[in-house]
Amino acid sequence: MYRLQQTIYLLLGVTFFVSVYEFRTTFRRNFSYELQLEYSSWNNSMDQYSNVQSILTSDDRSSSSSFDVFYSPVSWMNLTLPGKRESVRHREITRSIRNRTLHTLCHVDRKKDMSSLRERERTTLYRQVIVDDERQFLFCFVPKVACSNWKRVIKIMQGRMDPLGKMDHHSGINLLQHDEDILAQLKIKHYYKFMFVRHPLERLLSAYRNKFGENIGDYRRRYGIKIIKAYRPKAKARQAILEGDLSITFEEFVRFLIDSDSARMDVHWKPMHLLCQPCAVKYDFVGSFEQLREDAEFVLDRIRGNTSVSFPIRQTYYKPTTPETLITELSHVRPVFLQKLIDKYILDFALFGYSAPRIKV
Repeated sequence: MYRLQQTIYLLLGVTFFVSVYEFRTTFRRNFSYELQLEYSSWNNSMDQYSNVQSILTSDDRSSSSSFDVFYSPVSWMNLTLPGKRESVRHREITRSIRNRTLHTLCHVDRKKDMSSLRERERTTLYRQVIVDDERQFLFCFVPKVACSNWKRVIKIMQGRMDPLGKMDHHSGINLLQHDEDILAQLKIKHYYKFMFVRHPLERLLSAYRNKFGENIGDYRRRYGIKIIKAYRPKAKARQAILEGDLSITFEEFVRFLIDSDSARMDVHWKPMHLLCQPCAVKYDFVGSFEQLREDAEFVLDRIRGNTSVSFPIRQTYYKPTTPETLITELSHVRPVFLQKLIDKYILDFALFGYSAPRIKV
């Protein structure tokens, strides 16, 4: 494990510095800019942190809690570019670095193509991939990463749903699992493929709020009793169950995730790389929830064909999980459990270019 961590450190370091050098050279030819790299010594980080969550270093900011949280996929990079070019160039850099990081880390992963996936891994993947044979694209949807809106867009594009109609998640969707394995692999090889990712901890909090806060899908009944019995003193657990109060705290949810088998997790909190297998599939585009509007339009320009479909505008009543919300919730989680949670999802952080919290124990 330690050698793998060392390899990831080294490969990411090389990838990021090459990316920065290339973009600095390109931008100098076109317009003036200021590029600041706030980078604490790579060697010091290697000695100080024994896990992969430190691979994307960030600026030190004081915090009253036991950790600092950084969200940008390239949070150590601060760009100051003139006018509208700023956001465009920043997005281009973010996409490029994410793709380079993914490509580099996949070189050391054993799952380098579809033939290397186990049957269970392939089955999980096929259940997550939506197919459009007319436009020849595949979309691997990750729950809690705008997948409902993407399903709506695709169904409208295919004429299977009225734009003003109610979304049905279980009908009118063509999944890769409906194809024979040989045909499915041919489509993976030749179709345009895309997926969207999100900061791993923010995605987990969104799942917790949706499934246990709002109790969507009766998740409290399905998981509440089990979690309460496992992580509360017997007397308190018995009292809560007798009273029918199956609500759980975020820390209890975190402990449940730590003790769960990742391969058998519910799709709403299963690691993103296990759902979509990015090293085996080799996606043409990996967008992010943080740049959802821009990245969605980028993809739609490629796949919409002669339709006029556009990505839905977020409703005013919708209250998304934000970095601020996450910081508040994480402040109630003991550092020992937060560290174990990060370790559990470390490949999602590393593969998709997200910096993890630094734990101050």
